[in-house]
Amino acid sequence: MDWRNPISELRFNMKYFPKRCRRPITLTLLLLMATIYSFSSEEVLPSFGRDTVLVWQTQNLSFESTFVVRIATFYPDRFIEWESREVQGTVYMRSEDIENARGFVNSRLFEGGVDAKSKKTTTLWLSRKLFQELKSKDKAKCQLDGMGSEFKYQGKDQLKVEVNGKLTILPVIKVSDGRGAEFWFLDQEDNPLMAKHTLRNYSRTLTVISTDRPNTLRWIKGKKLSTPPL
Repeated sequence: MDWRNPISELRFNMKYFPKRCRRPITLTLLLLMATIYSFSSEEVLPSFGRDTVLVWQTQNLSFESTFVVRIATFYPDRFIEWESREVQGTVYMRSEDIENARGFVNSRLFEGGVDAKSKKTTTLWLSRKLFQELKSKDKAKCQLDGMGSEFKYQGKDQLKVEVNGKLTILPVIKVSDGRGAEFWFLDQEDNPLMAKHTLRNYSRTLTVISTDRPNTLRWIKGKKLSTPPL
């Protein structure tokens, strides 16, 4: 069969089968083709861990910059370093917050100095509890940047991201916050990473994920890496 034009090839070859067999054979082959195409359009995302690098493109009117995160530890606690054009720092998220936190910090990455620790909140990733509530109840009460708010589920979408050098389609969920902002998170309960954030003229969009480059960390090294904050 010519996979570049399977339908015409299928029609041509069906004349060799008895009429009573043509319909079930056609349906089976079409189902097989649909499965093949679905696997090619949505690749499996590699597991995150040490030396995973995430890059977002930030735009605000004519201003453009990049925001970079490098992961030192992903699970059960999460320890990351981040940098923008002007500043950089580290963030440590405790496992209990990754699982159950109702707080989500978006704009300031905890802003507790160069090294920040979570306290009943997460950043860049939703907690598992918030993600589960959004998927099951379409809404979730939260503390957004320190203020009471509510996330509302707006449906599913897809985002093209370069993953280890290959353009990949990633499934996402869309969430609004009641203040005019929209967030896209990866549709993965174990890895609900913020893939996009938009508010009026501002946007931050995930563009690159790499998991295959060693020794990417710049500041979380040596003693800091072996004894992370508790």
